[in-house]
Amino acid sequence: MTQNTEALDASVAVETNQFEAGQKRLSALYQTELMDSSPEERFDRLTRLVAATLSVPVALISLVDTKRQFFKSTFGLPEPWRSERETPLTHSFCQHVVSRAAPLVIDDATLDPLVSDNLAIPDLNVRAYLGIPLISDEGHILGSLCAIDSEPHRWTARERVILADFAKLVEEQISLRARVEELARFDEQRSLIQGELAHRIKNIFSVISSLLLVSSKTETDLDGFVKSVTGRIQALGKANDFIIEAKLIGNGPAGGLGELIGALLAPFKRNERQVIVSCPSVAVGEKTAAALALVIHELATNAAKYGALSVVDGYVDLQCRCEGETFRLLWREVGGPPVTIQPSRKGFGTKMVARTVETQLMGRIERNFHLGGLVATLDIPMSIIQR
Repeated sequence: MTQNTEALDASVAVETNQFEAGQKRLSALYQTELMDSSPEERFDRLTRLVAATLSVPVALISLVDTKRQFFKSTFGLPEPWRSERETPLTHSFCQHVVSRAAPLVIDDATLDPLVSDNLAIPDLNVRAYLGIPLISDEGHILGSLCAIDSEPHRWTARERVILADFAKLVEEQISLRARVEELARFDEQRSLIQGELAHRIKNIFSVISSLLLVSSKTETDLDGFVKSVTGRIQALGKANDFIIEAKLIGNGPAGGLGELIGALLAPFKRNERQVIVSCPSVAVGEKTAAALALVIHELATNAAKYGALSVVDGYVDLQCRCEGETFRLLWREVGGPPVTIQPSRKGFGTKMVARTVETQLMGRIERNFHLGGLVATLDIPMSIIQR
């Protein structure tokens, strides 16, 4: 009983290993992107040479999967097979080259029990067959390079060596083709990256130019001008760093909003208690991240100048939450200088925040000054957050 069980287990293990090996082979075959690909002169040249050198009417480069053989190149194959460029496995000698992982030599197919009932004999006029395995760089059998005769043919050792040499040339062409395709994809990706980089640089200079122009009209002294512009540019820089890092680690369209807010507010904190952030794990897109960076920076700058972050005991409580189709950000300042008079003048920063929220985030912002400090409510459509 034990011996039977061990034999059964061994048989199952063998079948499992064969199945896994077959799946790996198929994966390697499909990764070549040769199946169902168009004819290519680099391969057609080789089948012509095989037929001429071995004096046979037909030469094929055949790729075999679980249901059919696809001819990457044919020479001398009759219609309709030449145009269809494939046959089912009922018409395939090459499948045996793949399954045996070894050359197949058949002098007369009608007398060979392995293929005597194969439909390629009557339908494709295959009488003699010589096939050499085509092996990928990783060692997987992709198919066969074969020479076919319509008459019985005793294949000599010299002919086998010649066809094996031609098979090596086919393998080299397959490998070369894969490298060329890889380089083409690399060039395409590089062009896309260059285009995106040029677009980003153009946008950055456009934003900076706008900040310089408007800030020069609102700041009355050089020191204030330099500080305001520098701070806004640094906020954009932090947002851009955040976006790039998130892309590199594959963290959604960009990354968690809480992380971005934490990075923006870090320079304004005198201690850990001065900024309290509670934000759900929400992925934020590139455009939204850049716009929010400017909004958060302006709120923090005003808080550091006039509000809760201007005193040691003051703090900012920032809460984010999703409410149906709306994302709400609540900025509440606590413990700052008492607000006894409602501010009537709107500076450039306030106007820029409102314009950014309305035009770039398609949202709205509401400011209310209580005795304890500013309370700002920012509502953004959820559909915009990951843009």
